[in-house]
Amino acid sequence: MVNLSSDAAAEAYRTWGAYGATKAALDQLSAVLAVEEPGLRVWWVDPGSMRTEMLAAAEPGGDLSGTPAPDEVAPVFLRLVEERPASGRYSAPSFLEPR
Repeated sequence: MVNLSSDAAAEAYRTWGAYGATKAALDQLSAVLAVEEPGLRVWWVDPGSMRTEMLAAAEPGGDLSGTPAPDEVAPVFLRLVEERPASGRYSAPSFLEPR
């Protein structure tokens, strides 16, 4: 199971309270599921900043040209599913160590 998290689950961002709270709840739910169902692989993944409409709205006028698009991050998710590491919270792009 792959759940899309965010650094907003652990960091406070002005005007992102509801979003951050839902991502923190998702992280906790994922962690509990991983403990309660050890036969499942559960990954909650922070993909990092991505060039999306949501980020553009949060940073009006910001230069997002160096920020990867979602389709550039997607292959890393596929690698995670293929390699099947231990359940845990991972951060893109490395996915090397659970936090």
